[in-house]
Amino acid sequence: MTNQRFRQVKRLISVLIFTLVSVCCVQTVSYADTTDSSVYGSGSFGDCDYGTCTITLTDTGVPTLTVVPTPTGACSVQSDTVSVLTDSTTGYSLTMTTSTTNNAMQGTTTSLATSSGTSGAPVTLAVNTWGYRVDGLASFGTGPTTTQSSGSVPSVTFAGVPSSSQSSTQVASSSSPANPAQDTKVWYGVCADSSIPVDTYSATVVYTAVTN
Repeated sequence: MTNQRFRQVKRLISVLIFTLVSVCCVQTVSYADTTDSSVYGSGSFGDCDYGTCTITLTDTGVPTLTVVPTPTGACSVQSDTVSVLTDSTTGYSLTMTTSTTNNAMQGTTTSLATSSGTSGAPVTLAVNTWGYRVDGLASFGTGPTTTQSSGSVPSVTFAGVPSSSQSSTQVASSSSPANPAQDTKVWYGVCADSSIPVDTYSATVVYTAVTN
């Protein structure tokens, strides 16, 4: 069975004062599913007739993340809710990477590195880095993560978003249909001190949802 893939691109922009903005556009690639191997173009897959087992990926819009840097560093945290809808009886997998081989937030003359943590071994956000976390996923812990603006280093841990040349990181999955749509709250955090030039820093994150 060929799975179905749905991709969403989100541009994350960080400005000093930091503003993390997500701009959404979508690109779809459609495949057909069938459990009837003897007759091409017939059969069904769970609740989906041949060729209709689709998957849809949406999010809540544009999260804004603002940081007023201090000499020792200040951190802000904001969330984005990603929703997956599919009638596939085997469920789906939701992953993400950055859109390029460089996963730092790029400014005019310098950049903000992604966190050194991974979902299996997340770490506390370091100054002048950015990262993500999903409460209850892998080794992130249950949290709860909360929104903050120009506060202290969060007590919860974060991971770096992999670049496009690395293996994608899973942020959600299901082994059963997601109808109604299943929501995943992805938290983004950024920390900065006053050594970072005032500038616009940006990265692009690509979410991909695939039926299992």
